[in-house]
Parts: sequence; structure tokens; C-alpha cells
Amino acid sequence: MAESKKNTEASKAQINLGSWISRGWDMISADLGSFILLGLIYVAIIGIASSTVIGEFLVIGPLQVGLFIVIFSKMRGNPVNIGDIAKGFNFFVAAVLSNILIGVFSTIGFLLCIIPGIIVVALYIFTPAFIAEKNLDFWEAMEASRNLAKEHLFEMVLFVIILGLINIAGFLLCGVGLLFTLPLTYAATAIGYDELVGIEKK
Repeated sequence: MAESKKNTEASKAQINLGSWISRGWDMISADLGSFILLGLIYVAIIGIASSTVIGEFLVIGPLQVGLFIVIFSKMRGNPVNIGDIAKGFNFFVAAVLSNILIGVFSTIGFLLCIIPGIIVVALYIFTPAFIAEKNLDFWEAMEASRNLAKEHLFEMVLFVIILGLINIAGFLLCGVGLLFTLPLTYAATAIGYDELVGIEKK
């Protein structure tokens, strides 16, 4: 009954994408050095792992979950702990399998004239957050994200497009901008998750 009530409240929630991004930036800029370092670690590890396709798949998912762990902790009022990004590997199987499946689904979607791929990304955008916050298995997290995002599909698709443009701009700034835009992407998504689901005040 309580879960059903929460889902109903989430479906009625008014989404303010500008607020998510603005508050995400406020969070990042308040501790800019730490988040730039997190962005650097994220990009460096993926860069090293991407020398092989298998290596890239093995680290992206856990790093995404790790970033949400760091950001959720920050949202609870704790200082940023750079090392917490490694905690994403505590959810290795769920993080890797969900990342692989979402990658396959989105690739198929992008091959079908791009828009379906964007929709897939929008539907599963909260998957790493559900793994980090609720310790869900890969399919449970994917379904939780899909069920949540489909209630606000237009807004979530728009959110993905905006974040994509922000990261493209970061990449065009000699790639250095990604050190700012990647943490911003995860911070804004975490704030959206908190508004729609609510993080536990551990």
C-alpha cells in the first residue's frame, strides 16, 4: 500500500528540469575541486579501460553507481569522499549487467532512427541510482527506472537531450569541459531521483 502510494505521488510530481540542473550545478560548484577530481578519475579509468571493449563494459557501470553513491552522500550533508566512487564496485554484477543491457537496447534504438535510442536512455536513466540507493538487482533496477520514467516520458527525453548537449559542449572544450559536465549530469539526475523517489536519510 505504501509503495503504491509513493508511485502514485511520483506519477503526479511536477518536474522542473531547470531546477534539477541548476541545483546540480550549485552542488558541484560548492565543492568544485572534489567534483573535478571525480570527473578526472571517471574519465581516466574509462579511457584506460576502453583499450578493450570488455574492459570498458566492466568499469562504466560500477563507476556510474559509485558517482551516485558519492552524490547521495553529499545530499545527506556529508563531505565529498573521493574514495566512495570505488564503492560502486560493491555492486559489480548488477552495475555491469544493467550497463550492458541498456547499452544493447539503446544501440538498437539509435539504429532505428535515433529517437528510439534517446527514449531508451531516458527510460533507464535512474538505473544506477536505484542500484546505489536501493541495492536492487540489475533487472529490478532497470524496471524501477523504466516504470518511474515512463510516467514523465516527454520530460525525461527532454532531460536526456539537454544533458547530452551539455556534455557535447564539454567535449568540444578540448574535452576538459567534461570534468565539469559529467559530474553535473550525475548531480542533476540524482536530484531528479530524490524528487521523484526520495533518498533515504542514512
